[in-house]
Amino acid sequence: MLKFLKKTHLWILALPLALTLLGAASNQAVLNANHDKFPVEVNTFKEEILVYKMQADWKEATAAAGVDLPLPEGMIDDTHCVMTSKTHLNWLADVFDMHDEIYSIGDFILMLGSYFWSFAPFVWMFAAIRKLSQTT
Repeated sequence: MLKFLKKTHLWILALPLALTLLGAASNQAVLNANHDKFPVEVNTFKEEILVYKMQADWKEATAAAGVDLPLPEGMIDDTHCVMTSKTHLNWLADVFDMHDEIYSIGDFILMLGSYFWSFAPFVWMFAAIRKLSQTT
């Protein structure tokens, strides 16, 4: 199998797909371990701002739906919660604060896979053409 991938240069296409699957699996593992909640590490100042903004968005969304449901304690939105010692796989959760967003390791791996996928088909095509021209 590895010889086939190397000989046909399909590893160039397989790498971005493998990174995308790894990033998605990482994020899914955090969701599964925390019962469909994704922990976010935030400092006290950012938590107040983030929770206030998300609660305002939540109230607007529930009002538009015609219901008045309060946002549960510790929740930022319907998926994200504030990270505590009781949440699981915290090292895979959202821990990298980039000021505008908070990212996880899985998010970075997904971005890397997406970046590689943007030019991998072209690299594979040129590698395949080069290999074919060398054999003739």
